[in-house]
Amino acid sequence: SGQMAAPRTTTSVLLAVAVATAVLVCIRSSGHLASAPSASMRTAARMPMVRGLGQRLRGCGHRSMLARAGEVAEEGDRLKIHFKILTPEGEEITSTKAQGDPIMFTAGAGSMMPGIEKNIIGMKVGETKMVDVAPADGFGEASDENIVPIPMDKLPEGVEVGSILRMGAQGLPVRVTAIADGEATVDINHPLAGRDLKFELELIEATVPPPGLKELVVEQVEEGDKETYPKMGDVVKVHYTGSLLENGNVFDSSRERGQPFTFTIGVGQVIRGWDEGVAKMSKGERAILKIPSEMGYGQMGAGAVIPPDSDLQFDVELIDITPGPSSS
Repeated sequence: SGQMAAPRTTTSVLLAVAVATAVLVCIRSSGHLASAPSASMRTAARMPMVRGLGQRLRGCGHRSMLARAGEVAEEGDRLKIHFKILTPEGEEITSTKAQGDPIMFTAGAGSMMPGIEKNIIGMKVGETKMVDVAPADGFGEASDENIVPIPMDKLPEGVEVGSILRMGAQGLPVRVTAIADGEATVDINHPLAGRDLKFELELIEATVPPPGLKELVVEQVEEGDKETYPKMGDVVKVHYTGSLLENGNVFDSSRERGQPFTFTIGVGQVIRGWDEGVAKMSKGERAILKIPSEMGYGQMGAGAVIPPDSDLQFDVELIDITPGPSSS
């Protein structure tokens, strides 16, 4: 189902899982079903979103960039919603309100399950409605092919039968069903797979995203040594301030924390726009990285601070470079 709520941690928003491989993080079952966010949603701050007012041509008329109460959600809109998942009898299973924050996504982009995508289009801002959702439009059918063995040394310490893990970049919940001979049996069917459900959808906000960047832009602010550039595997130390390109809202800053950020170039520890942008900087250089959404957090965004399909801007200072093993 994608995202529900960003966890409240002090981890930098930059620490993203760049590839959707089976990265598993042990999370003890807490008695409720929570669709975990991707690793890229682990944000350090929750800044209020300020929407600019603008207009974009849509069809033969104009539409405000900020859709007010009563306006209708259309494909391509950036939507903010609350929703509940209920049994056919009306018993609540989980909800975004219970998790803390509404979710944001771009309508028609395919980032949400069909039961949401199909029913949210045409709803008015401020409207709430209940819909019946079959497995095909919800969490899919359960399949024996989704019960797989995984070596224990690939799993976090402390895993036991019944542990709930989070798999992949989107943190999908999976359950350990058996452990034997150094191997765990993991059921990667969603716990709600195969079930008829009800969804209660509440459309909070619909906005028209601004035109997006087409490529990464590196604008030099202060020169570096023009000789020492980081290569793949090198460890770099940087200061940065990250903001939304569309309105300048700051969502993360190592400068505010007073602690530089360190990462390894080219191994997916950070978003792609950082890996490629910082590699173009020399030691001591300060530059503005303007990063298109697909090189940042894409259709999923990052919790409550980075909306889906948002272009980003980072003011980055490359403080130091430590050669990696391949450089020595």
